[in-house]
Amino acid sequence: MMQKYNYKYYEPLEQMIAVRHQYMSKIIKKVTHSNIYDYLRNKKILDIGCGTGEFLKNYHDLKNQCFGIDIQQNFKFKNEIGYLLKKTDIQSFIKNNKKKFDVIFLFEFLEHLNLTERKFLFKNLFNLLNKDSFIFISTINKNMISKFLAIELAENYFKLLPENTHDYKYFLKPSEIQYLAKKNKLQFIDTTGITYNPIFKNFKLSNISLVNYFVSLRN
Repeated sequence: MMQKYNYKYYEPLEQMIAVRHQYMSKIIKKVTHSNIYDYLRNKKILDIGCGTGEFLKNYHDLKNQCFGIDIQQNFKFKNEIGYLLKKTDIQSFIKNNKKKFDVIFLFEFLEHLNLTERKFLFKNLFNLLNKDSFIFISTINKNMISKFLAIELAENYFKLLPENTHDYKYFLKPSEIQYLAKKNKLQFIDTTGITYNPIFKNFKLSNISLVNYFVSLRN
């Protein structure tokens, strides 16, 4: 169960649940012509950097086999049949994993990896996937505006996140993900921006990707 739960850190991530679902719904409809509730049934889903496991739990409730990993054991839910959360790092997981997945989540994860870890992850993603699978990503763009909003304002001024949550040198542009995808046999499908309303504390899809953005990949 939950240990050392830092509500300030996880609150913004939980506020992103709805917009993540909305984005995946848009892409699944575009690519497969199915609605997300029909498509995401009896699938194997991997959530890398799953946090509390709350987002992943929604898809276990849709009768999927769900597996989440995180380096912190801040899980809100107990493991059960078809829903397994494990404390581990990505290198150890990939080294010991023998399963393949239909969908992989990489939400608010890449910006916490250094370049070596990022290259290792992308080098191994293809081998984690079943045929015609999806990878859904959200992360933070790399520019002076994103640095100011995500670190100076969100962490240091408004205290929306604990200080030192992010390190600007690990932020990455959509073009960097596109390069890593192409290099590792993955198809770049889409990028869509995300905007945040601090008054209503919600996220929305946007044509503007200067700060937060989504990316979809397929094999």
